[in-house]
Amino acid sequence: MMVTSLTRAQTAVLSVCLSVCLRSCVQEENDELHRRLIYTSHQLHTLEKEFDSSCQYLETELQQTQDELEKFTEKLHRIQSSYTTLQRINQELQDKIQRMTKLHEEETRSLNREILVLKNHLIDANVTIHKLQEDNELYRRDCKLAAQLLQCGKLCPNKPLEVNHTHTHIHIDPHTFTQRCSIHSLSAGLLL
Repeated sequence: MMVTSLTRAQTAVLSVCLSVCLRSCVQEENDELHRRLIYTSHQLHTLEKEFDSSCQYLETELQQTQDELEKFTEKLHRIQSSYTTLQRINQELQDKIQRMTKLHEEETRSLNREILVLKNHLIDANVTIHKLQEDNELYRRDCKLAAQLLQCGKLCPNKPLEVNHTHTHIHIDPHTFTQRCSIHSLSAGLLL
């Protein structure tokens, strides 16, 4: 029986030792777990701060990016508006150039027609001038001849010239006219 009581006593001691040992191991394990928990909690707290900092940084970056996007969008709208305005102005200028070109072509055609008309008038005027010069030369010769005839009339007083004052024409007998001209030409040294 003693063996069993020892064994019981040993078992009780052992049980107490084991219990103490287990408590000690559990306490050590508990302390280790507590340290790990504190370390993990500290790391989580650090990670949370980093996450919050990253979130704040990303929110700031996002806000700046949105502000820049808004500025670029505004700038794009202004550029599009300017482009539209420039297209409208360009179209108006092209229309104006086309109208002016058409007007210029019409004026050119009109001026060419006018030049042609003026050339024709100039040709007609030159023909008229030439004709008038010829007529003038004939009148000058006629006047010279008339002067000569008047002088012939003075040289040959026996047959006076007949003048019709109502029509201012000189009526001369052709035979008398030829004789007087011949006499005058011989006296003046002229041949007709």
